[in-house]
Amino acid sequence: MFNKTQRGVSERPKQDKPPLIPKWFGSAVVAVLIIGLMSAFMLWKPWAPVVPHSADATTASTVEETNQDYRFYDQLPKQQITPIPEQAVPNSQPKPSGVVIQTVASEAGANFYLQVKSFQDPDSADARRSEILMNKLPAEVITKVEGKQTWYRVISGPYTSQEAALLAQQTLQNSGIDSIIVKN
Repeated sequence: MFNKTQRGVSERPKQDKPPLIPKWFGSAVVAVLIIGLMSAFMLWKPWAPVVPHSADATTASTVEETNQDYRFYDQLPKQQITPIPEQAVPNSQPKPSGVVIQTVASEAGANFYLQVKSFQDPDSADARRSEILMNKLPAEVITKVEGKQTWYRVISGPYTSQEAALLAQQTLQNSGIDSIIVKN
């Protein structure tokens, strides 16, 4: 009873299966991969500072290449200049086109303003005022109470002439700000 083997336990020693790839071959593959990566890394040299090519060689070659393109210096003196006929030049300057709203009919000492927009929020009005100031034009916010609502009107000016107001209006339009000219 004491000398019997237990069930399911064999007395034979287990035999190991031979590996599919020998250990030395796997080690050799890993060593070759490490050496290849190290050599690629050494050739790449990401830690080295970027040094531009010699500036003298590149500028000299570009100067030689671009100088060949300037043939017009030789051709310009040979060209004939045709004057503009006098009929094509207008005698008077065209009147500026723009809508002008007249509030007070006093022609002497008339001032022109640009009315940009009216806001109910003072922060929005101040933001629009700062956009106008960034275009190097005068701007201010006027507070107006109508009924129970407070309006913040953004204006630019005063301008001494309608032409000056039109130039300012065009400057604002180039920045995407619409306005109307008001004569006061």
